Amino acid sequence: MKLKAFAFAILMLYVSLAFAQQEHTIQGTVLSADSLPVIGVNITAGKKLSGTTTDRSGHFSLGFLSEGNHVLSFTAMGFEKQSHTIVLTKDTLILIKLKPRIVTLSEVEIINSHHEFRRSNDSRPVEVVNDQFIRMNIAGSLMQSLDRLPGINSISIGSGQSKPVIRGLSFNQVVVAENGIKHESQQWGSDHGVEVDQFNVERIEVIKGPASLMYGSDAIAGVIDLKQSFLPEPRSLGGNIDLSGQTNNMLGAVSAGLHGRHKKLWAKARITLIDYADYGVPVDSVEYYSYYFKLKDRKLRNSAGEEKNGSVSLGWVTDKMSSTLFVNNTFSKGGFFANAHGLEIRNSQIDYDRSDRDIDLPYQQVNHFKVHSRNLINLNGINHQLDIAFQQNNRQEFSEAVEHGYMPKPPDSLERRFDKETWSVNYTLKNRETAKVNLSAGLNAEIQQNQSAGWGFILPSFSRIMAGAFLVGESRPTTRLLISGGLRFDAGNIRIEQYNDWFVSPVGAQDTTSVFKERASASDLDFSHLSWSAGMVYKYQKLTLKANIGNSFRMPLAKELASDGVNYHMYRFEKGNPDLKPETAYQLDFGVEINHSVWAFELSPFAGYFPSFIYLNPTYQYYEGLQVFEYKQSKVIRGGGEMHFHYNLGSKIKAGAIGEYVWSRQLSGEKKGFGLPLSPPASFLINLTFNPGDAGFLSDTWISADFKLVSAQNEIVPPEKKTPGHQVINLSSGTTFKAGNQPIILTLRLSNLLNTRYLNHTSFYRLIGVPEPGRGLNIGIRIPFLVKPKQLQK
Repeated sequence: MKLKAFAFAILMLYVSLAFAQQEHTIQGTVLSADSLPVIGVNITAGKKLSGTTTDRSGHFSLGFLSEGNHVLSFTAMGFEKQSHTIVLTKDTLILIKLKPRIVTLSEVEIINSHHEFRRSNDSRPVEVVNDQFIRMNIAGSLMQSLDRLPGINSISIGSGQSKPVIRGLSFNQVVVAENGIKHESQQWGSDHGVEVDQFNVERIEVIKGPASLMYGSDAIAGVIDLKQSFLPEPRSLGGNIDLSGQTNNMLGAVSAGLHGRHKKLWAKARITLIDYADYGVPVDSVEYYSYYFKLKDRKLRNSAGEEKNGSVSLGWVTDKMSSTLFVNNTFSKGGFFANAHGLEIRNSQIDYDRSDRDIDLPYQQVNHFKVHSRNLINLNGINHQLDIAFQQNNRQEFSEAVEHGYMPKPPDSLERRFDKETWSVNYTLKNRETAKVNLSAGLNAEIQQNQSAGWGFILPSFSRIMAGAFLVGESRPTTRLLISGGLRFDAGNIRIEQYNDWFVSPVGAQDTTSVFKERASASDLDFSHLSWSAGMVYKYQKLTLKANIGNSFRMPLAKELASDGVNYHMYRFEKGNPDLKPETAYQLDFGVEINHSVWAFELSPFAGYFPSFIYLNPTYQYYEGLQVFEYKQSKVIRGGGEMHFHYNLGSKIKAGAIGEYVWSRQLSGEKKGFGLPLSPPASFLINLTFNPGDAGFLSDTWISADFKLVSAQNEIVPPEKKTPGHQVINLSSGTTFKAGNQPIILTLRLSNLLNTRYLNHTSFYRLIGVPEPGRGLNIGIRIPFLVKPKQLQK
């Protein structure tokens, strides 16, 4: 049981108050079935008019109670009501565990108090899932595995890499955090994935909408926070082994995790190895610049890859403090589709059809190292948290060395290298836990240094400093109403280094003097912004109403300010704009949620306004045969929302539906009247899940079918192409059985059942008409194990 021992340790802090003959006090803690504190539980004692509620630690206290029998009632949203009779002869200490009430809106049947609390007590749209959800929907990368959540999409880079999209926004407009620390890589690239081991993620919290108050710049569209939250029981040793395979790209993966704890000292470790071949598509050829390249065995040449990941966590926990050290390293190497990296491929001497598992030029190689120290301590009822983290992201892109324009043949194949180091410090303090008012304040600071190298220039070296301070709070005027709000101020500086070509070229058409052309000039820019947010949550019986309005911002990137080079991956020449201002946004979110005993419904509409949206604008100019794109700003309005509905058709069958829609329009600039690029089309998913129950040696069995309808996307920004609609069917199933006393969890997922040929509008290869992978079977096996002393097994 999670945090079981920790919860009991907290209870032991409560000592009985001074003895009184007539009146006594009942103190205690309310936990969920998985030993997490339950917040906001309403507690009454018999016919006593007054009551109390639990604080954020699940604690409560009822005083001035006479001797005798008292019936205590415990009620909380998401849990069954419980009543307990207490024979009171002295001050008493108790522990209560509530049983969860199944909330059918969740994508996972097993609901805990944290899921329910985050969903129902945040005025913004929030999704919370655990590692079970990832196993049920596992794909080639973590962000592809999250595609099923309403309002969440991904930009796929082949079958093994992807980046998140929240309500149509991506890149540096979405923050990916790990244990609360922003993941800092090269997020700006369409071909750059997120360097995270999805087997090492235990819980995911997704915030849809502005989240700058807690995360500062870049959280303008939302946050995906990946957490390792499981704390081993005292004097225990356990872990799990995960095996995964896919038929489409012949993926094989093995991940082994180990965790243990003595008393106060605990540790966790994990190693993951993944290898996959070229992935298959339901077409025989692909068009690129009017040339048709025939595919061998319907496989995308050179799309194979591999991952090697490792992580270690060490912790020390007491009743008043905890300290954790997270250390992880991820390494990935993946090829780019060889026939879509310049027409020079026609003259290449590489035999790409020799094997579907080798990784030839062009390919990318990324190593991400991160060390994070988290420290929490409670002093006089005030919680202090200090996070210090260091990250190094080393990204290298290799291509065949060929002469191009005035550039001679380079000496090696290293086209680009980006070496980024980031130091982060976050300090947060929270006031005494009460049921009425909670305040949090904090400071954040971040220092980045990015060094660029290689013969293919696109981004100069730069350094960036960011600092911010925030104050957020929430209040409960009544048990039904929660009001929240906050302010944050950020200031930042970015210094861009000058860059000149390593080869000479003429000054211009009229001046043939050969010079080392300046591609980026030195600059020193300052930015600042005040962000704010206000929201409310109102609950009445089975109805929950939400509203939130917020302002957020994003500091321009070095690439947006000073890029000046060819992006072969996107088939264009990209040029920065040093006059860009910070990107700001105002967004209004609403939410309506109804939770019935057999059905649930949620609607989450939103509307937003960007006074200065930053986008890459296609121009009429061409450079060495490639269209020139230049960063511009315009006023933009956006709107849309998500719908989620589940209905229990009995004790074993559940039907569900998920819908999402995003609309945008540029109100100024050269693309006035157009929408925004890479906007996902409207979609509607229908699900049917069957839980037959235990049968023989099988338990926790489930069978699920998804039918997804995706509309055509005709709202495009040239050179985007219109994408036709499609329908796709996915099947999945899972069960648990035992080999002796060893439980084994088996998951099967059949994607694209009918081998449908369809295009994904947000795919990296959409521009050249590469369809999504064909039919594929994914097999997942988890073998958990736990060793405990006999006295703990009692």
